[in-house]
Amino acid sequence: MATNHDTTDLRPEVEEKLREVQDQAEAHTRQALEYMARFGVEPEGQVRLFQPPSTRQQDIHRLPYAHDVQQRVVYETEPGEFTALCPFSGLPDFGTVRIEYVPGDWILELKSLKYYLLSWRDVGAAQEDITALIYQDVLRHLESPDYLVVTTTYNVRGGINTTCTVDSRTQGDD
Repeated sequence: MATNHDTTDLRPEVEEKLREVQDQAEAHTRQALEYMARFGVEPEGQVRLFQPPSTRQQDIHRLPYAHDVQQRVVYETEPGEFTALCPFSGLPDFGTVRIEYVPGDWILELKSLKYYLLSWRDVGAAQEDITALIYQDVLRHLESPDYLVVTTTYNVRGGINTTCTVDSRTQGDD
């Protein structure tokens, strides 16, 4: 019995979702390129589509931290495990993410954190923006750490090393 492997026979709801994702990626890519063009920055080479930061996973599960002792918790991805997309070209930016904190009432659940970090893979944003957004997301889920530091270190591109750090101890009071 022959099996039909033709991908044009997708269910209508799958086709609709694919169209939505494609439209969203095209709109965001166009918006990012128009924004950069206002500052005289034009993409070089091939342009690829990418998703906006709003498409990243919004939830990171957490667990209660019910100990009287303070401890420093550090999560760090392996080199190249974290990727996002360059908003100029859509090419991948590889790097490491380091999250360091002293828990208040909560700790992050690791599997959920891994899925959160993977959700950046199709997002096109500046490295500095990504670092700030990861910091804000982690802080929102931890609620009240004694301190939180998020550092991203990207692979060398064009002979330039990029390391971005947001440290709660250097932020102004809200």
